Amino acid sequence: MAADVEDRAEQLDVMTRRLIGLVANEITALREHRLSQANADWDEKERLVHAWRLEVSRIKADPSLLAGLSAARKEALKSGSQELERVLATHSHALAASKEVTEGLVRSIATELASVRSAPAGYGRAGAMNTGPNRQASGLALDAKA
Repeated sequence: MAADVEDRAEQLDVMTRRLIGLVANEITALREHRLSQANADWDEKERLVHAWRLEVSRIKADPSLLAGLSAARKEALKSGSQELERVLATHSHALAASKEVTEGLVRSIATELASVRSAPAGYGRAGAMNTGPNRQASGLALDAKA
């Protein structure tokens, strides 16, 4: 809870800057393929996003909560929000790229396993046994959303 308009603006600005930093760190980890570090600050990010969303909703519902705020402070809040939006767009692209690479790897592995470990030959159209190497069937199951 904010004590006054300046305090509310300061808290919102601090939350925004911290979120920008956390998301930027996650983008760096994703680009460097350090997936375990990409979610290192998940809990803090979750709490901050929730608090930020609630505060922005309150302000949208009651703009008087920022009444009397200096033009410079309003501009700082606006630029912080724009920067957060930009960083979140970059984050979205990094996640999409990571997902595409991961799914490509899973498809490649599945294709390779299927070609190496195919099921045994069965009967052909003429009723004769198909010739060829008798390979083990694969016990691998894949989810396309992995």
